[in-house]
Amino acid sequence: VLPVITETGPERAATVPLEVSEPAVSTELARSLGVVEKVSEYTTYYPSDFPGRLTNIHRAADLMDGTLVLPGDVFSFNDTVGERTAERGFAAGFIIEDGRLEVDFGGGVSQLATTTFNAAFFAGLEIVEHNPHSFYISRYPEGRESTIAWGVKDLRFRNDSEHGVFVTTSWTDSSVTVQVWGTKRYRVESVTSERYDVKPFEVVYDPRPPGVEPGTCVATEGVPGFRVRVTRELHELGRGGALVDSE
Repeated sequence: VLPVITETGPERAATVPLEVSEPAVSTELARSLGVVEKVSEYTTYYPSDFPGRLTNIHRAADLMDGTLVLPGDVFSFNDTVGERTAERGFAAGFIIEDGRLEVDFGGGVSQLATTTFNAAFFAGLEIVEHNPHSFYISRYPEGRESTIAWGVKDLRFRNDSEHGVFVTTSWTDSSVTVQVWGTKRYRVESVTSERYDVKPFEVVYDPRPPGVEPGTCVATEGVPGFRVRVTRELHELGRGGALVDSE
């Protein structure tokens, strides 16, 4: 195609060969995977006052939408979404570095990571890796939030079921939703303890000038540190509802 782009008239035509390529997932395989119902769904909400943050959440969600995880395979947020760079459609947004807010490309993507973690949590899937933020963000459920950093921290879960897991996403300017499709195995309940080991925050003075450009200082109010214990209970489906596992 490239050689004829600058041509005009009949010369602006290209003959290209066609070849047959097999689909990565055949119709037969798709029908055998048992993706027959919505297993879980989770939505988180966020302010819509920073366009770069919205760009990053929406871009990452679009890249993750339609992800198939075969039985036994491990889903990786970083592998699925890829590196957050300007060339890949990401913008500068708020990130957390050493307990303070900064501005860098991809900031805000952990909103989707937290949403995905909770969707996998309530789908009863095996959580392989998740990392809490270095300080608590009130729009996330206590003890059930997950941050990511390219090459450093990831969100991973294993499809430990006998059926396929199909992940879809949707978003607005104030919310993002992750749905997990497959075959439902459990009724999942989450039990959260009271906060303990509460620690007051320290005041840090940042010499950098304030702003919303990469490398500038973002002032924020301090947040007390604390620990919390979350227990996930997996119950069998049906009238019995017996406890199958607790972790």
